[in-house]
Amino acid sequence: MPTNPCNNTNAVKFVKKYRPDCQPIADRLKVPVENILGLAAQESQYGEGRIASEYNNYFSMHAPAPLQTGEAAALKDPKVKVAKFASFAQSAQSFEQRFGAAVKGKADPEDFGEALVSAKFNSGDAATGGRGGFAPYLAGIIKMVKARMACPNP
Repeated sequence: MPTNPCNNTNAVKFVKKYRPDCQPIADRLKVPVENILGLAAQESQYGEGRIASEYNNYFSMHAPAPLQTGEAAALKDPKVKVAKFASFAQSAQSFEQRFGAAVKGKADPEDFGEALVSAKFNSGDAATGGRGGFAPYLAGIIKMVKARMACPNP
């Protein structure tokens, strides 16, 4: 039996909290809001990941990035710098400025993910620091985020 998407209350809270920040970006990029929100959920572990919680970087943006307020060294590779932001909204706007053109009009979740791989957001290859099968993996998360958008408030 499939998992009830509403059972993960932290994930539902994340979706409800950040949907208003993602909606205008989704509208400008002509994609469903769950695509933007799903990417943020995946990259930030629904807001619980270290880079999101410490640096308000919900899209794993490397520095330099548009709108960043600072930068920090990545734990696993100090040569890699991650951007710091003042808020989730600022992180999302930075993503839009850097990768928006690549995903504009990509409504299908897997097409959205493939566009991100093509734009080098994620290499799609674990050997180069990306996630193998990134596009279908992201599509699954986007579908779960869409289901969580319909959940009652926890």
